[in-house]
Amino acid sequence: MSSAALTPSMSAAAGPPEWLRRAAVTAAGMCAFFTMYVTQGLLPSLQSVFHASVAELSLTITVTTLAVALAAPFSGIAADRFGRKRVLLISLAGLGLSTLLAATSSTLHGLLVWRAIEGLCIPGVFTATVAYISEEWQASDVPAVTALYISGSVAGGFSGRFIAGMVTAHADWQMAFVVLGVVNLLFLLLIARGLPASRRFKASAGGLRAALAGFAPHLRNPKLLGTYAIGFGILFSQVCTFTYVSFHLASAPYNFDLKDLSLLFTVYLVGMIATPLAGKLAWTFGKRRVFAAAVAMGSGGMLLTLLSPVWAIVLGLTLSSAGVFIAQSMATAQVPAFARQARSSAVGLYVLCYYMGGSVGAFGPAWVWAHAGWAGCVALVLIAQLAIGMAAWRLWARAC
Repeated sequence: MSSAALTPSMSAAAGPPEWLRRAAVTAAGMCAFFTMYVTQGLLPSLQSVFHASVAELSLTITVTTLAVALAAPFSGIAADRFGRKRVLLISLAGLGLSTLLAATSSTLHGLLVWRAIEGLCIPGVFTATVAYISEEWQASDVPAVTALYISGSVAGGFSGRFIAGMVTAHADWQMAFVVLGVVNLLFLLLIARGLPASRRFKASAGGLRAALAGFAPHLRNPKLLGTYAIGFGILFSQVCTFTYVSFHLASAPYNFDLKDLSLLFTVYLVGMIATPLAGKLAWTFGKRRVFAAAVAMGSGGMLLTLLSPVWAIVLGLTLSSAGVFIAQSMATAQVPAFARQARSSAVGLYVLCYYMGGSVGAFGPAWVWAHAGWAGCVALVLIAQLAIGMAAWRLWARAC
């Protein structure tokens, strides 16, 4: 056995086996996205319960994503100060409990409060896990393990919607939140057992003021700033695509109903295959080249959606999703590499920009949709893809 295999971070004798560690990372990815968009498919049921408008009900998604964006930098500070695994487990416990308690809501306002609390807990999962991966695995394994995390997030985003829909169809929306909360807490047990205590973590010195001052080096780092902008563009593209293709397919000549539209999210599952493969390719060809290939694939998929046949649109959305998830895994792996210190806070800033991109992607293209339809939205996404592809190719040149 090589000496690299016997390093403390990789020694099987020092903790859980490697397969369990990687399973725990995948589970953390699932938890991060398990409940974030869960009400998306439940809005018709919630409307009959709360007798609210669609705009009011959409806040069950908006308050969560905004809370994620706002809390992300502070969760990074906490992970840098108190430790990766501790913040991860506390965040998971808060997420599971707030999901369970959301089932007790008797009003829409009450549900919004619990949804916001869920959003506050989610960034701790992301920032702590990504920083943990960068520190506890060898550099050659980081892209592959990060890809596993992204694959878990893909599975979590899909399975959360699917489980909630199936449980609501057979019981009610409260039971859906109970089931999701229980699943989150079960994953908490797996992650607590599967991830050993950090061995390379060094706590940041000082209090909150010093931690906030730690943002300054990140904001002066051109490579990090560029990668933050890339993250913004990645989720902007994804949210814009799936928000407005729903309107496109719901109108003539397709006339998709809600069941048909919900099935579109199955294309997300391609990310479970694409991202682990991308992690291996990144070690061979470099993250910059893999990112460029992902952008090219996603852009080609968007062009396919301009064709009339449904099969072409579905294939295009599949390629677009695969491209987005591969690009996200590459960008996520770059952040801690560029930061070199206070990595969790650097990841937290990335998460803030990433979800701000998603927020803009949902509402920003509305004017384009109203005046240019689906073709205009495709053009907007292609511009965003070109911009992030050029940025990554230039900024990441010496790093990968």
